[in-house]
Amino acid sequence: MFKNLVGLLGVSVFAASSLFACSGEDDGNDEDFMRGLCEASTELRTGVEQAIKDSSSSTDPNKAVESLAEPVDEFADDFGDLDPPQDLVDWHDDASDTLKAVAKDFRERKDIAALEGFNDSPVPDPPSAAKARLREAAEDIQECNGVTFFKPD
Repeated sequence: MFKNLVGLLGVSVFAASSLFACSGEDDGNDEDFMRGLCEASTELRTGVEQAIKDSSSSTDPNKAVESLAEPVDEFADDFGDLDPPQDLVDWHDDASDTLKAVAKDFRERKDIAALEGFNDSPVPDPPSAAKARLREAAEDIQECNGVTFFKPD
């Protein structure tokens, strides 16, 4: 079970990480947005790894789900708190709503299947021009080193 859980969450972390970005005051910029996205993605990965480790010795499958709900919720909240560049405000609002709904469903259902949507990237990629621009901005951000964000084109 844990092998499947780790696999699903690995894909979930990749997909979720690749989708998160911003919200807020409409005065965000690419660099700050990507820094926040990369930090949130790293925290999600760390939280998921710790949750799996903490629940690996349990025979209760709900323990793993309960442990994973916290980093998933935190990521959705962190994503919602980011301040996107002006041209991504609408995308960010929609993506944030979607992520929060997935996190809530996961917590309420207490079923790893609730995260299956992450495999299908439930949050749309930003528009392609913005996606390319954000990738370029991330190249010079230390917090983004080694962090996977945005699906391949």
